[in-house]
Amino acid sequence: MLNRGKSKPFLEYEYQLKLMMDRGLIVSDPDNAIEILKRTNYYRLSAYSLTLRKNDLFYPGVSFNNIYELYSFDRGLREILLQYCFVVEITFRSYIAYFFSNKYGPIGYLDPKNFESITYHCKFLLDLDREINRSSDVFIEHHRTNRDNVYPLWVAIEETTYGMLSKFFKNMLAEDRNEFSRLYFGRGREYIENWIQCCSYCRNTAAHGGRFYNRDLRSCPVNLNRKVYSGIRNTSPFAFLIAISNLLPDDDYRASFVSDLKRLFQKYPFALNRHLGFPAGNWESVLLK
Repeated sequence: MLNRGKSKPFLEYEYQLKLMMDRGLIVSDPDNAIEILKRTNYYRLSAYSLTLRKNDLFYPGVSFNNIYELYSFDRGLREILLQYCFVVEITFRSYIAYFFSNKYGPIGYLDPKNFESITYHCKFLLDLDREINRSSDVFIEHHRTNRDNVYPLWVAIEETTYGMLSKFFKNMLAEDRNEFSRLYFGRGREYIENWIQCCSYCRNTAAHGGRFYNRDLRSCPVNLNRKVYSGIRNTSPFAFLIAISNLLPDDDYRASFVSDLKRLFQKYPFALNRHLGFPAGNWESVLLK
């Protein structure tokens, strides 16, 4: 049962803004600030002021525009993350379909002996059946009508969610995960398993409007080689950028990823990359390794 006894009082937009001004925030255009509050929610926006105040008092010179710039930066970062996580998802789906079908045949994914856990395999098939049954994609309709509902993996896999795809990979036989990881990414499976999960978590956070600026993503720490990535917090947003960069299919995508991030910082110079766990110095080279 919800505790109703300690709830803060409701504040209209004007009083929300007045509260911020009373705490030392500079507001040059109150009407515009109120319009922003209306469409963003006070508590969502105020989270971007955490680095700009102490004990609820803003540092001298901090303005409402500064807070909104951090908010806008984070929105831009989410758009970049969604774009490149989508590239990772499409590529990974293609890799899995080819590798697994080549080894076990078009419908080898239906055989539980090709997986580590029968339970997880059964759950995957149930989820896949649900996705296929509600699909109206042309290629699904073709196999439904003309192929007696037999779906080769390269067809069925197009109906998987990113989460389903990640779980499919993690349930593959250990020797297959090792072979796959070395073949496509030149890494051990312990990295690829984790990075795919982290990419999925990152994409879901971005898709639901979650904050990255000045936040540690502790639900899914990134597995990093400490000899290569010394000093980088594995719960920082930058660690997740490393995971995504390593999963991109080629150097051109990685270079584009870095360029888009650099342009974002140029557009919103008030955003400091240290609040995302970026290392001091040439962070671009870290993502391009």
